[in-house]
Amino acid sequence: MKVEFGFDVDQVAEGNYAPKAYHDFIGFEVSEPVLERAFAKTYSVDMPSIFFSVDLAIGSYRHAVSTVIPRSTRAAWHLKRREIQNGHPSETKAKFIYNISNSGYRKEWGDVYEKPGFFARFKAFLLRLVPKIGPFSAFAFHPPPPAVEQIYMHSFNESLDHYRLLLLAEGEGRLQLLNNNLDTGGLTGPAAYRLTDETYAKLLGMISGKPISEPLREDILSYYSDLERDFATKKDPKAWQKVLSDLEKLKAQPIAVEHRLHPGTNRFARPRLDQRRGL
Repeated sequence: MKVEFGFDVDQVAEGNYAPKAYHDFIGFEVSEPVLERAFAKTYSVDMPSIFFSVDLAIGSYRHAVSTVIPRSTRAAWHLKRREIQNGHPSETKAKFIYNISNSGYRKEWGDVYEKPGFFARFKAFLLRLVPKIGPFSAFAFHPPPPAVEQIYMHSFNESLDHYRLLLLAEGEGRLQLLNNNLDTGGLTGPAAYRLTDETYAKLLGMISGKPISEPLREDILSYYSDLERDFATKKDPKAWQKVLSDLEKLKAQPIAVEHRLHPGTNRFARPRLDQRRGL
């Protein structure tokens, strides 16, 4: 989290966004019906069965963004004020640092978000008091060194260029996405990443006995095509036996014709709502 925040600070300092842009980042609207249909088509699982409340999950994500952005602007001004003012001589602290009060947030976006409990707030209070020396030095914030900043900004610009190419391919009807694991950067493969193994096992259990799409069935059966592999699930004999049982059910269960899996959306490795930069 500290590394990601360090890169956020770099991005804020480089981008020098206007207050309206920050406001728009926070207020980014998510079309819940589209998100729920895409989720169901991809996993053959309804979103309400995963999230206690979809509105609460999205609201909590938005509120988290509303706290990260002001902190990023304060850190960026503190660490890179000269660089920012060299690029924009008229820039001032008052204009650069973005602020949003709790009351202002609730007035515009409501109060449907998960609030930290007493223990979490107390622990954060103690961590702020602890001197960041010795064994506690890991809690101190350190910005990325210049060489790492250059690597990060280069990769960020390349990602934008690559994304534009993907949008162009989608517009021309020729988009084909690799089944990449966004945590490791490689293709999603069996027995190569513990979280992937655990997620496949969990998904397999959730769809057991239910009609699913043929592409989803093929993907799961392909993942478990070689049961001799060293799957992380095997460390728990009971969990592995359930996987084997669910696989047998999967081979016999009917196919849901109405669920069509869009090419490239069959990524099961660690699915999460807050996958970097957006939903």
